[in-house]
Amino acid sequence: MNREDFTKELQKILDDNNIGTMATVRDNKPMSRYMYFYNDGLTLYTYTRKGTYKVEDLEKNPNTHILLGYEEREGLGERYVEIEGKASLPEDVTPDIDEVMAKAGELYEKLKGEDDMQAIRIDIDEVRIMNDGGNAPEPVDL
Repeated sequence: MNREDFTKELQKILDDNNIGTMATVRDNKPMSRYMYFYNDGLTLYTYTRKGTYKVEDLEKNPNTHILLGYEEREGLGERYVEIEGKASLPEDVTPDIDEVMAKAGELYEKLKGEDDMQAIRIDIDEVRIMNDGGNAPEPVDL
């Protein structure tokens, strides 16, 4: 698959799937949890409460691994993406981030209103589309 087709397929998977796992590193061991993800193009966003282990983990080591998708397709297997990226913790929720994250609904608004919400931005370093028909899961650097 050429880079343009890959990017279109990746964009479709990101647009169509909001729930996935996010792994961080704590005490040199991986820690995974389910998260809601929102995307602006190929940049992912999620959120959590301030002071959580996720935030502490990412402050020490911004590397993260995300699994997103797993859509069942007849005869083609369950397609999903493996994402390696770097997370950052924006201090302020700018209007563009707020617009993307507002899709989260009531909990997002509640945390934002309580001033207890921490946005997490994930910039993708490398990604693989898994179980994509006959295509081998070659990593693509973004």
